[in-house]
Amino acid sequence: MQYSDSEFPWIKILTFGFDRGIPETAIGCLLIDLRGIDFDDPAKDDALKGLTGKATDVAQHVLASPMAFTSLDLICGQATALLDYTASKFLTVNILIGDRDGQTRAVVVGDAVAEILNARGIPTEVEHRHLESDAPQ
Repeated sequence: MQYSDSEFPWIKILTFGFDRGIPETAIGCLLIDLRGIDFDDPAKDDALKGLTGKATDVAQHVLASPMAFTSLDLICGQATALLDYTASKFLTVNILIGDRDGQTRAVVVGDAVAEILNARGIPTEVEHRHLESDAPQ
């Protein structure tokens, strides 16, 4: 199936914070819990405290983690496998990506996964549920 010919997103990514509750979703959901994946936490770096995953320094910090790109590749592989299964039913795959507060690592990883999938021709959109619009970026 040629996903890039589609006018609607095949994959929707929702980032969130586990401390604020897991979002409800429909079928075709992949849950990624970053609390158990070894992405460096920017909250542990004084220079990055208070910044969100939209800040370039935060994104660079998270993506510099030793297994970052391997983890991103695995997430994209899981998403693609689930999409290949659900596409015949014309279902959108929902990917929930959560960290503790939903403002740093989840945002960086969600944006990175969307960028990779879009580059592969799979229309993907991202919503950051717990990213506060007035937070420093």
